[in-house]
Amino acid sequence: MCFSATASFTAAALLIPMGLYACKRSTDLGRRYLPLALIPCLFGIQQGFEGIVWLAIQNQQADMMQLAALGFLAFSHGVWLVWLPLTMFVLEQRPWAKKLLLSVAIFGALFGVSLYGPFLLVPDTFTVTAPQGSIDYNTRLIYDQFLPRSVSRLIYMMTVLGPLWLSRLAELRIAGGVVALSLVIAYWFYNYAFVSVWCFFAAVLSGYIVYFLHSISSNWRVEEGY
Repeated sequence: MCFSATASFTAAALLIPMGLYACKRSTDLGRRYLPLALIPCLFGIQQGFEGIVWLAIQNQQADMMQLAALGFLAFSHGVWLVWLPLTMFVLEQRPWAKKLLLSVAIFGALFGVSLYGPFLLVPDTFTVTAPQGSIDYNTRLIYDQFLPRSVSRLIYMMTVLGPLWLSRLAELRIAGGVVALSLVIAYWFYNYAFVSVWCFFAAVLSGYIVYFLHSISSNWRVEEGY
């Protein structure tokens, strides 16, 4: 949530309880729905890190800002590249699709390490500023030497969204469309702070996931006579 510390912490305070509610609902459906239900909690933690980044910027605490930014970037440049493919792998039942999703998850893990690893090893590979009221994580990626940043973002998008679009569940394909729209909006209107703003829009996905799990859990209870 890129607009202020208050907005980020408010988002975290809303998203984490939403995720816990989704986890409770997922117990009615089976453990394979748990990774999906945890997505709002993970987004909440990520937004909490960004709230700390805001406070560190305001109080000119460089060390705290660096640590909190590393926490935020761990999600944006690592966790989501693995979590979403694995979530769909666990939900999927078609053998060919499971194999493909596992391959995407492995690729996402390797891609994530290549993106995030340099941030840990070489601190000056990213800087954090707050231009125009939004946080800008100005990163230098190893791929920037031979690929336009737009290509790296396209690879990222396909790794994160491809698994959602592959689902047999129309609701999850719609969720993939919601995130894709958030990427387009973030890129078009907030390119200077793309990472931060995209994560704000993508957090909207959490609300959709809670609705989805609530809906199918309620229908399951009705069908089972609860």
